[in-house]
Amino acid sequence: MIKTLKALGCVTFTGFLLVASLSAPHAFSQSGDLLKRKSVEDTILENLRKARPDINFGQPRPSVIKGLYQVQVPGGPVLFVTPEGDKFIAGEIFGIDSTGFSKIEDPYVVEERKKALASLDGKSSINFKPKGKTKAVVYVFTDIDCGYCRKLHSQMHAYEEGGQTKPGYNDLGIEIRYLAYPRAGIPSPSADKLISTWCAKDKQDAMTKLKSDQSVPSATCENPVAAQFQLGGQLGVSGTPALFLPDGKLVPGYMPPEDLAKNLGI
Repeated sequence: MIKTLKALGCVTFTGFLLVASLSAPHAFSQSGDLLKRKSVEDTILENLRKARPDINFGQPRPSVIKGLYQVQVPGGPVLFVTPEGDKFIAGEIFGIDSTGFSKIEDPYVVEERKKALASLDGKSSINFKPKGKTKAVVYVFTDIDCGYCRKLHSQMHAYEEGGQTKPGYNDLGIEIRYLAYPRAGIPSPSADKLISTWCAKDKQDAMTKLKSDQSVPSATCENPVAAQFQLGGQLGVSGTPALFLPDGKLVPGYMPPEDLAKNLGI
């Protein structure tokens, strides 16, 4: 049976716009001599920037599909581009085998994610730690108003579902480290709520209150919201919640606590 390929999450409106707008036809004229003088990466980046000068495209590099190059659109999809830079496919890569379909992630990209997250100051994220031993740390790019972000947060500790009490993320030894990703961009009411959260005296309490539709005092201070929003786009975040596992893999959407623990091997 083919499993669904759609993750449960709140997608950025800009992500939809990027796919739609990038799909419009554009004409490119490249002479043979010009292609010889330029590297493939330079040609691809030049053509993309000519077509959409308003987008800060990532650096092209060979993809896991032979003959195509991949380019990350910050806050949008990964583009798989021809060496000539005249065509692209937007989406994800899946492997096909006897067990079904499985998402394939570029090892280089996964390693870059690990490095980027490892370099973060632990004080810049809002952390929810287990009372006992931490078995795994998961970074979560979050938005205050996202429905699945709220559901994830409501299951930080033991919760009721289907007449049963189930263990939450912290109960299972999973530490959640929140990073800010306002889906509406900056400036926006979503960003303001996140800034107030990061500037609150009790950040954990402010996060919990806002995600349960309670109010907290508006606040401003020197904060990492804009930097984290930019980082999310660079790492391939296009919606929330976006979970980054210790091995660098991205889970684009909500995952129940017990499923996440199983995925982490704990």
